[in-house]
Amino acid sequence: MSNYIRIAGNPATGIVLLGDDGAVRSLGQVETWSAWMASPQAAGFVPGEAAFACLRGDGAGFVTVAHGTAIRYLAVLGQPNARWKDVALPPAGTGIAGLAGGPLEGYLLLAADGRLYRLDGPAAGGRSEWQACAAPPFSDKATLIAGCWQHGMLALADGAAAKLKSGGTGDAWTALPAPPLAFEMVTGNFQDGFIAYGEGLLFMLDMGAQPRWSRLGMPSFDMRALSGDPAHGVAAVLADSSGDGTLVVYTLHPGKGSWSLALAPSAKRA
Repeated sequence: MSNYIRIAGNPATGIVLLGDDGAVRSLGQVETWSAWMASPQAAGFVPGEAAFACLRGDGAGFVTVAHGTAIRYLAVLGQPNARWKDVALPPAGTGIAGLAGGPLEGYLLLAADGRLYRLDGPAAGGRSEWQACAAPPFSDKATLIAGCWQHGMLALADGAAAKLKSGGTGDAWTALPAPPLAFEMVTGNFQDGFIAYGEGLLFMLDMGAQPRWSRLGMPSFDMRALSGDPAHGVAAVLADSSGDGTLVVYTLHPGKGSWSLALAPSAKRA
């Protein structure tokens, strides 16, 4: 059986799971209780590979998996014969600590040393090489990223947050309210808001006229992976007593509605 270690998407439009053996399973709107669909195993995935960095899904159905030094995306979910496509390799020696965006408009990559790089997609000019981004306005290095190029990218550090927006004059940063603690995970976008988790607590970044962090209520369980946003709901993979991710929970109204259980699919190991 697969232990699911990463999650992407949201409960309203569909979620995607990645197993520690490279298995990929997707589910439509959680409230319709549709069946989990199988996709081809993540190409080149080494079972149990600790260097795996992130999983990314968006409304178009794309899913991107980064592991080791490889980044690949799948354009069609739920079709066993679909093929994974390669994304340009990151600059040599950078390592992958985070990835945001998608194949259409491009990616933002967080390197292991905290530096940021961007790769434009076809909609953004289609440059085939990663370009260095301006450093965030932090005294410490960035530790988490999320978002999309359409609305802007979020970068977090210990005690600092900022928005990266691409324009005609290049990449520009805007400082945001400092996060209340050192988060372990962040998910969302600047249109629908962000959800962040750390120290057993869940917070929301509301991007209204006065951006602010607010604490959300949540059950007492440890999260292994988190995805979604305040507008479309949040889904999480729980860590059991052994640390393996095996259960999926979701809420359509973070901070307001209760959490429900969506049993993770079963999958045979390769």
